[in-house]
Amino acid sequence: MRQQLFSTLTVLAAFVGLSSAVVAQPMAIATLTPPELQELQRLMPRSAEDYYNVGLMHQGTGDLAAAIDAFSQAIRLNPSADYYFARGLAYYDQGDMQRAIADFTTALRNDPQFIAAYYNRGMAYLALQNYNAAIADFDAALARDPQFVAAYYSRGMAHFDSGNVELAQRDYERARALNPAMTAQYYDRAPRPLTGGP
Repeated sequence: MRQQLFSTLTVLAAFVGLSSAVVAQPMAIATLTPPELQELQRLMPRSAEDYYNVGLMHQGTGDLAAAIDAFSQAIRLNPSADYYFARGLAYYDQGDMQRAIADFTTALRNDPQFIAAYYNRGMAYLALQNYNAAIADFDAALARDPQFVAAYYSRGMAHFDSGNVELAQRDYERARALNPAMTAQYYDRAPRPLTGGP
């Protein structure tokens, strides 16, 4: 907890132009001038959206543990689908597919039309080689957006990996028909999770 506080203070100090050496000391807050302390208090996360934004910042720098903690704080204040989805992406990036699936599932309970949550849960199932569940999620994403190229491609991968080459080929062809700019090199790369939507 103390390390997390100092990490958060260091980030906030950077925003207000304070030296990170100041906030690295346990008594650093006592050395702040009143205007600096007011500015630091103003910038401290208070709302779910504040914590969500801090989480996005940590995720962008690759500090997934701090991102997950910030998203968890946002969820504690407001259990929205977006916050569960964001934490699910951080778990996915950490390689924790079970927790990613749990968060994507909660996001979908809160918003059954959340296409990116279906897609990313499908990606997590695909990583776990649960092909039937992955295909079901890609189907759900495509039912909501029939132009979702990445879902066709990923569903094709799930079909291929489960031994259904014919269905895989059909999905790859649909993806290429929707986006002719895609080259064969694209199809040779492993798919990446979606951070937003189609």
